[in-house]
Amino acid sequence: MNKFFTYMVVVCLFLCLSLPAWAGQATFEIITDPVVNWSNYAFSADGTVMAANYGGEIYRWTATNGFQYLGPGDSFNSSIGISADGSTIISGRVGTDGFTSPTIWKNGAVVDLGHPKNGCTQLASSWGSGYGVNADGSIAAGLAWNCHGAEGFKWTAKRGVVSLGHPAGHHSSRASAISADGKTIVGFWEDPTGPRRPVRWIGSKHDLFLGETTLGEATAVTSDGQQIAGQVYTDSGSAVAFVYTDQGGLRALGTITHSPFDQSIANGVSDTGRVVGWSGDPFGNGIEAFFWSEKKGMKRLSRVLQSMGAQIPDGMVLTTAIAISADGLTVAGEYMDAQFNFGNWIAHLKK
Repeated sequence: MNKFFTYMVVVCLFLCLSLPAWAGQATFEIITDPVVNWSNYAFSADGTVMAANYGGEIYRWTATNGFQYLGPGDSFNSSIGISADGSTIISGRVGTDGFTSPTIWKNGAVVDLGHPKNGCTQLASSWGSGYGVNADGSIAAGLAWNCHGAEGFKWTAKRGVVSLGHPAGHHSSRASAISADGKTIVGFWEDPTGPRRPVRWIGSKHDLFLGETTLGEATAVTSDGQQIAGQVYTDSGSAVAFVYTDQGGLRALGTITHSPFDQSIANGVSDTGRVVGWSGDPFGNGIEAFFWSEKKGMKRLSRVLQSMGAQIPDGMVLTTAIAISADGLTVAGEYMDAQFNFGNWIAHLKK
């Protein structure tokens, strides 16, 4: 009996020591912002490194070292992206010519990516801005200005900035995100009447994967390019978050309240199928951060975090979830507290 008891104790100790870090409760904390301004975030694949754009100032964050200032970016552009390995951050900054250009920060070096041959600063006093990079930062995507509008681009050190094209006439496109494997770029392709349409580029060839007339835009893509998220206009005219796969097709995620006056948009999708963004009426009752998964459906992110054990201050509303890591365990966004103060937060979920 004593031997059996001893054996069970050893087994229990082994199991306890073997439990991964996520086995505990979810966590929630307010971010100590380096400056007070608008903000945008992006995560490395495991969520240990975060890129931040604060009012055009670019930062790199880790839990150990906090915010590291990388330098000035573009005060008129909120774009930010980071490689899966956390080594490379992309946005835009003002170059020596006085115009902003897509730029990457990597291992202490700052690299101006330049512009495509048809680049033009006539419209925005800018060559463009960077939006995303692949796993190791060797391929980048973003927006480049021409003399009539904007167009998505793809960059490599060998070929430089190459245009991904835009609709005929004076219509624009944008490359908003790139898969970690570098094979799929997603964004928008303007409809001839003006509104955006979701688009992906594979092999630099554009594909209106939801059809020629479907309005909306793609905002995020998984590491392998198999899942795409964004916003789509439904037959009823409402704009809602979506997730898409070639196998399953389009899945409109709806809204938290199911109100016909609400809308939603997905800001991020993890490789595990978790989708985050905001839902609500931005012109009326306000918006809240949402969490969606195949198992849970569309939920308030605050309630999902609380169900996992996270402590969120009373009266605080998580207004939007801006980014989620590829492993689906780290999320960041904005809040409004009971005194109507605004700020930012970071949370760690359970698997």
